Amino acid sequence: MALRHLPGILKRLLGGPDAPPDPRAALGRRGEQAAARLLRRTGYRILERNFRTPRGEIDLVAFRRGTLVFVEVRSQTQPAPFDPIYTITPQKQARVVRAAHAYLAGHAGRHPDTALRFDVVTVLFAPDGARQEIRHVEGAFEARIPRRRSS
Repeated sequence: MALRHLPGILKRLLGGPDAPPDPRAALGRRGEQAAARLLRRTGYRILERNFRTPRGEIDLVAFRRGTLVFVEVRSQTQPAPFDPIYTITPQKQARVVRAAHAYLAGHAGRHPDTALRFDVVTVLFAPDGARQEIRHVEGAFEARIPRRRSS
């Protein structure tokens, strides 16, 4: 576990029910909502939000033009020291891929010959909370997911 997660974990464990909400979680939810709106406007159908397994999580699962798309959303408040896409480490990519594998296993037969893709949507917010920029990066990273062929 990364030490950067320790403050949030301790806050959840020790904060109790009256603890104030984590502002990063609220920012993440707003980013995911903005990403879903963008994808819908550009012709994607949102199939699932926040698909979670013990091995990983996918923020959005979408479908467009014969392609099943697993979307990681990254939200940041400006001024950001670097593009939020760079916060997606190889370890995070591996967790998304494991979750995608679990999604496909749980939806066996629904998408047997469908192309797969891993996208990233970055959402930048101004310090006052107003959204400034949203960007969709198709095919942000690649992975092989073994799949059974339909008979």
